[in-house]
Amino acid sequence: MFPIYVYDLIFLFIFSLAIALFLYKNRKRVKIESKVFFMYRSKFGIKFMDWASKKFSGLLNVLSYASITSGYIMMIAAFALFYLSIVLMTSFITVPKIPPIMPLVPYLPQLFNLPLPPFYFSYWIIIILIVAITHEFAHGVFARFFKIKVKATGFGFFGPFLAAFVEPDEKMMTKKSKRAQLAILGAGTFANFIFALLFILLLQLFLFGFYEMGGITGYMCAIGPVNITNIDEIGNYSIEEFFNLSDEELQNITETLPVKVDEKTYYLQPELYIMLESAKKGKIETIYLYEDTPAIRANLSGALQEIDGEKIEKMDDVYDILSSQKPNETIEIKTSEKDYSITLTEHPKNSSIGYLGIGFPEISGIASVLSTLTSPFLSPYSYAKPKYNPEVLQFIRDLFFWLILICFSVALLNMLPLGILDGGKFIYITALGLTGSKKKAELVFKISAFIVLLIFLILMLVWIKKAF
Repeated sequence: MFPIYVYDLIFLFIFSLAIALFLYKNRKRVKIESKVFFMYRSKFGIKFMDWASKKFSGLLNVLSYASITSGYIMMIAAFALFYLSIVLMTSFITVPKIPPIMPLVPYLPQLFNLPLPPFYFSYWIIIILIVAITHEFAHGVFARFFKIKVKATGFGFFGPFLAAFVEPDEKMMTKKSKRAQLAILGAGTFANFIFALLFILLLQLFLFGFYEMGGITGYMCAIGPVNITNIDEIGNYSIEEFFNLSDEELQNITETLPVKVDEKTYYLQPELYIMLESAKKGKIETIYLYEDTPAIRANLSGALQEIDGEKIEKMDDVYDILSSQKPNETIEIKTSEKDYSITLTEHPKNSSIGYLGIGFPEISGIASVLSTLTSPFLSPYSYAKPKYNPEVLQFIRDLFFWLILICFSVALLNMLPLGILDGGKFIYITALGLTGSKKKAELVFKISAFIVLLIFLILMLVWIKKAF
């Protein structure tokens, strides 16, 4: 059986060929924009938009207010997200090699070794079709609800990549009330948000149907700060020799290395090697290493399933069992990878309690909500054991991950006040309604767009400084 990416590349070739044949066959209805972008206009879906706008007119009247409200919320959230991105990026020791402002294209996580699930071309096509069509269809339905003509629908093609569009009559739209215009502009973002929630629900149903509880994961071994100048050895290398290793040589080291610091021993695992890049360049003086604990010495890994024969179903089970253990006692731990016999040491804060040396990082705020909703069995620490073919189930599970992430991302980014996005017209019409002056509305739009571009610039400058 071939790896998934082989089938994915075959699909990319077949899809590209099909698009080329489609454009050639319908060349009379294709318009070329900027010599590289092909626009295919049609009347596809307009009758359905008419039907939906009449059939659900009462619901659409209520949802028009929700559409406007979500537009403002998403615009504020987008600015908050960018502000948070700047704060986080400035606090990071190192940053990924990928620029912070870059479109998500197939295989991007694989190319830049990002800590994300793989992003296949097949994912990209499925997600674009779902996200773009629902986004544009929502624009069209609300346009027809407010008696605005939809002139055309269609797809845009840039090679094998595609986008959808709905083309309402702009002259008719400008004559409508501010509420109608804002509802139409916010409809796409509102639809993306609703579908993100829908996919969260479908993901949970999928997990409950095809997975079973298999223990607790997400724990970390205890770490502590170490001054680089106090390091004597890393494995069989002196600190100078280790810093002189090439990236290729570092990648070939896959085992945990002991680190001698004065008279104490710490441990360096491969996932912490990234900190060494900043240490080499003199950007940091302190790095965090794993402390010498029973868990790290045993190289404990995998989801915790049993401790001394007692099943682990939630995080509190781990703490309850370990709190009753004494120093120097040996416990039996079963994980999803192997079985361990580990002798506990004294707890650094209570010498009467046995110490394994693991803990669970606290997740708070919006990250806690999102991770809970998208995690197996509504717990960020749950390990889901597949009932059937693991590779197929993981492929579907990762597809849900990307669907949810991209639906939320499009909902947020589309409301940024830039001319090419719905957010640009949205903030202009809002300012026009508040001031009654086109000149003042244009000024508000330009200031807002300038702030967004300034944020983009700051993100890029911070990334350049950190990455190089």
